[in-house]
Amino acid sequence: MKTTERWYCFANQGPHRPARRVDREEISDVLNHDTLIWIDIIRPTPEDMQWLKNNFAFHELALEDVLSNETRPKQELYDEVLFTVFGAINLYPDTDELSTVNLNIFLTPQFIVTAHGEPLKSTRTVRQMVQTRPGILAKGSDYLYHHLLDGVIDRYFDVLDQIEGDIDQIEDNLFEGRNQALQEPIFHAKRKVSTLKRSIGPKRTALRELVNGEFPQLSPERQLHLRDVLDHVRRIDDTLESYRELLNSLMASYMTQISNQMNEVMKLMSIIATIMLPLSFLTGLFGMNFAKMPGLTWDFGFWALLLVMAGLVSSMLWFFRQRGIF
Repeated sequence: MKTTERWYCFANQGPHRPARRVDREEISDVLNHDTLIWIDIIRPTPEDMQWLKNNFAFHELALEDVLSNETRPKQELYDEVLFTVFGAINLYPDTDELSTVNLNIFLTPQFIVTAHGEPLKSTRTVRQMVQTRPGILAKGSDYLYHHLLDGVIDRYFDVLDQIEGDIDQIEDNLFEGRNQALQEPIFHAKRKVSTLKRSIGPKRTALRELVNGEFPQLSPERQLHLRDVLDHVRRIDDTLESYRELLNSLMASYMTQISNQMNEVMKLMSIIATIMLPLSFLTGLFGMNFAKMPGLTWDFGFWALLLVMAGLVSSMLWFFRQRGIF
């Protein structure tokens, strides 16, 4: 197989067989036989874009968008080609960090070409489906288009489940009094929610245009399925909003607990300072350098002073407890 692992090319073999993996050099011959193909490119290069331009005559503006990961989700019509940019999310298990990677799709009834800057779980899942389940490509390019977009959105639910688990852990630690170092997990979860919120918002607009617009590359049945994907996006957006409010409440509770702990510490220190004040006065009084002072020559003077000091401490503690200070 000459195709590198950055390129995955599949050709339709009919409704009863899985798609066939083909070399890039075979694509022209496959297209001449009116066979539907899917090309998936990982980490596209300018040379890859030139190859697509030479073989598919894609518009230069669309090819420029493919090489930029800053393009917002959108769809454009270039002659017979529907060009879609749809931001996908990547979750890195080792770092627990999120990144957004644009999934660029060129769609016609004869072929579908996808390109993305990093490997995506959503496209990998669809590739496995195409190679193992019979007749996926035979259902049409818009069928594959729907599954690619749906796979991107389904990935959000995986991340939402993880965030929900993080929030549950934060709640357990917070309400069981284990609130040491909770600030970092709360801020980390808030950052995830903000990243997802910024990412999911433009997709509502893009999907709404796909559902309500007129695109000859999409059948009415496929637009109906995309409406279901739009419903998922709305649900994700609502869930993220509830997570954000919950995390704000948890942060407020955390700050309240920290404030209460500081108040307890300050109260304890105030009690100690109040108790020590008369003791310091007495020891300072009898430490004055006078030649004659009552009690200095008394044999039991030191022990009497200790007894007075102990009585003062006991009386003050009893007074504080009666007042409910501790």
